[in-house]
Amino acid sequence: MAEPVSASGGETRRWWDLTPKELNIVSFTLLFLITLPMLTKIFTSDYGTHLALGRHIVETKSVADKEFLNYPSLGRYNPNGEWGFQAILYLVFSVGGSYGVSFLVWAVVFGVFLLIHRATVLRGAHPLLAVLAIFAFSGFLRIRIQPRPEIFTYLFTSFTIYILTEYYYGSRKRIIYAVPPLVLLWANMHPTYLMAFVLCGGFFVDALARAAWHHEFQWNLLKKWVLPPVLAGIGGVVLCGLNPHGYNAILTPLQLIARGTGGAGGSSILMSISELTPVKGTGFYIYYKAAALFAFVSILLGIVGRRLRLIDLFLFAIAFKGAWDSARAVSMMGMFLAPGAALQLTGFLERAEGWLAPKAVPSEARRDHGKGKEKGKGKGRQVTGAGIMAVPAAARPAVASFRKVVPAAVLVFALVSFGVTTLSFSFGQLEYGVGMTEHKFSFAAGEFLRKNPVPGKMFNFFDIGGFLDWQLYPKVLTFIDGRTYNSEVFMDHQEVTGAMPGWQKIIDKYGITYCVLKSMDSSGMILPIVPTFANDPGWTLVFSDGLFLVFVRNTPELKGYIQAHAIPKGILPQHIIREASHYIYLGVSPVVAYQTMSNMYMVMGDRKGAIDVLRNALAENEEPYLRGRLMQLQGGVGPR
Repeated sequence: MAEPVSASGGETRRWWDLTPKELNIVSFTLLFLITLPMLTKIFTSDYGTHLALGRHIVETKSVADKEFLNYPSLGRYNPNGEWGFQAILYLVFSVGGSYGVSFLVWAVVFGVFLLIHRATVLRGAHPLLAVLAIFAFSGFLRIRIQPRPEIFTYLFTSFTIYILTEYYYGSRKRIIYAVPPLVLLWANMHPTYLMAFVLCGGFFVDALARAAWHHEFQWNLLKKWVLPPVLAGIGGVVLCGLNPHGYNAILTPLQLIARGTGGAGGSSILMSISELTPVKGTGFYIYYKAAALFAFVSILLGIVGRRLRLIDLFLFAIAFKGAWDSARAVSMMGMFLAPGAALQLTGFLERAEGWLAPKAVPSEARRDHGKGKEKGKGKGRQVTGAGIMAVPAAARPAVASFRKVVPAAVLVFALVSFGVTTLSFSFGQLEYGVGMTEHKFSFAAGEFLRKNPVPGKMFNFFDIGGFLDWQLYPKVLTFIDGRTYNSEVFMDHQEVTGAMPGWQKIIDKYGITYCVLKSMDSSGMILPIVPTFANDPGWTLVFSDGLFLVFVRNTPELKGYIQAHAIPKGILPQHIIREASHYIYLGVSPVVAYQTMSNMYMVMGDRKGAIDVLRNALAENEEPYLRGRLMQLQGGVGPR
């Protein structure tokens, strides 16, 4: 059993009674440890596009304002407001490759956690509760941790919260003047810097409300702190226009949300793919509901602990309103919810400690049998004053300590359980590790197309357009990539990949001679154009590796190329089986993936293979749909 250790002044303290310095060390260590599960392999289709744009910026020392990667949109005005992120990304990649980029992303996450933790502790939260609150929402952040410009939005949002907390609650008042340069950087990284002004306004109103509550709403008192944040806000407004979009971009987040909620046709499809649609009905809705339950309980405990603050309600409102309008914003909810939750739980535990502490008594009594007289017998007996001896309080059982530990242990268990649950859910959606995933992009296809360039123009599936930008530019231009800002081109893309009536006219319209595709989309459904090409003698398969497919159009000009590289289309079912197995690592439903594999074995006439793959799937996880399909095949139902 651990012995009490001696503290300064001769007093003793238990091993868990940490000094402020020790508490900071433990908190820092825990913050570092909770960043380790945040590592995810790079799989975003935008990665290649940002690398290609960053390479162009670094090599030409200029920022293009016209399209140069997608040939249907060539020369179209397209100012690049994310150039700062792209330049940093390419420079990091040039030095450390994709592993270096993974480290950059991890460093941003660590910075976010440190800033949120510091801001939370400044306002009076217990340091360890602040760590646990951040951990509780780490699974939310993990679902979007990829080398995208928005990771700097996470960092700058956290930095803004820290700056404002330091100014209004800390001692470093001059830090408020860091807001204008921060906004300038933000405006050239990602067009979400409106958030900086929203946060500035929220903290300012909170400070005014606190002044009124404390009867300090007088100009001679307000003038001491009102002017600096106003000047900082004005400076931010002036500098935010120094970006390729100018002042037009300040309302970009609101415009994107409006497109997602009110759009139709191609616009609504594009917003859905970009996760800018309302969260309800998306895969992120489960996170949203979990956060709502968490916030409800936290607010109740905050009311009990008398730690419910206006600024926390404001941050909660930002979190839930933003995520309700845009599913992508679910990842940011923890940055707004964790500080308030940590403060509310700290207040609750302080109140609970007062409730559970025993009433103060100077000493306990025990009887000395050698003195005094007993009156009566049994329960009614009394001991006269001569028989009372003082017993030091230190000799009593540590019941009070146990009472204090119970509510703290319950809250710690709840926070850890919540964090582990959301993290485990995110692990089913994003692959853990560093570097690039081997389950989505085909470097072999890139090498094949560089060594054996196909004459003419390329059509490509949008989700691999960024990779092809990176691998093939400037020798080859893509049809589309993940930016999908040209709605006309995007709708043409949808018609071709969906093999809709008239898709051949679109091929003719752009003079396309070859197509680079995935066999499935991000939901795991087979692209209709793939079986269409498989059955169309006008198209020849020239490359297949279980990740990418390359089909070439049969024209007299390409006859020699086809003769040199044609491969049998009969391998397509096997390709789809391999690609479906890859997609399991990318968050696609195993039910969909295994069903697709089973169907492809049946297409090849291999009933045993179809049965075996379903048995393997059910050995991992019991799914009623797959069990029913297995029984169907074992019963001899279906094509042989």
